[in-house]
Amino acid sequence: MSKKDSISRRDIIKTGGAMAAVVAAGLLPKKAEAAKNGTPRWAMIVDLRRCIGCRGCCVADKSEYGAALGRYNTVVKNVEFGKYPAPKKYFLPRLCNHCSGGEKDVPPCVEKCPEAKSGKRMKLGKTRYRTGATYKRPDGMILLDMSLCIGCYKCIDACPYGVRSIDPFVKLTRPDREKDFGVGKCTFCQHRVDKGIAPSCVNTCQGRARIFGDLNDPDSKVAKLAREFKLLENRDKTTLLPGEKTEPYNLYIDPDGILARYKITKETKLEEFKSRFE
Repeated sequence: MSKKDSISRRDIIKTGGAMAAVVAAGLLPKKAEAAKNGTPRWAMIVDLRRCIGCRGCCVADKSEYGAALGRYNTVVKNVEFGKYPAPKKYFLPRLCNHCSGGEKDVPPCVEKCPEAKSGKRMKLGKTRYRTGATYKRPDGMILLDMSLCIGCYKCIDACPYGVRSIDPFVKLTRPDREKDFGVGKCTFCQHRVDKGIAPSCVNTCQGRARIFGDLNDPDSKVAKLAREFKLLENRDKTTLLPGEKTEPYNLYIDPDGILARYKITKETKLEEFKSRFE
């Protein structure tokens, strides 16, 4: 890592004061509220150089969503490699990737959901769309409507990242449901973002490792970082499981190649989001 790209604890402390007012309010920049065409493209950038492994994001998200005991919508995983005398340890935050769906333009979870287009016709900016039990909004958010869910859990099985889980706090109401409980996951805090407020995990992050904003706004911080580090052009190095070709909009600044060293197996996919720690 070059001196230019390195970020020290002192740098983080020095910039913390300047950011304090913005963080306290948790407000998104006004320009990021809507792109020129009326539809933003929301994205989360995680700077792995800055994550200190405090897991404040896990607690903030759990509080925001009221996630059930032992379940989380975002986790921070330990990634360790190298041996004595030069072992290395990094922290890798994980959450819903809010995939665009690649060439199909449909994420795996939405594609497999039998109730993906069973909801209302809606409009965001100049773009019309239809809701469903799980659906993709025009601004890139992958959202849920548990009033339409039948509890088939096909979306949980379809997600290659394992970021969805059964939510025992949500009781399904449809008479034709297959199971009684709904599904939970990160929604980019859609209920906050729609009011111009940053996601809870972003507002809480001590190291400013999480940056959220509108990629359609060239002046937003996420757009500038995406250009600087070529995050969209190099998805094979800036996203998890690039071979799945889902084109996530949860992007990572990863100069040390941590993503390539982290493996998602069938076992970890099923168990990761049930525990905060390794």
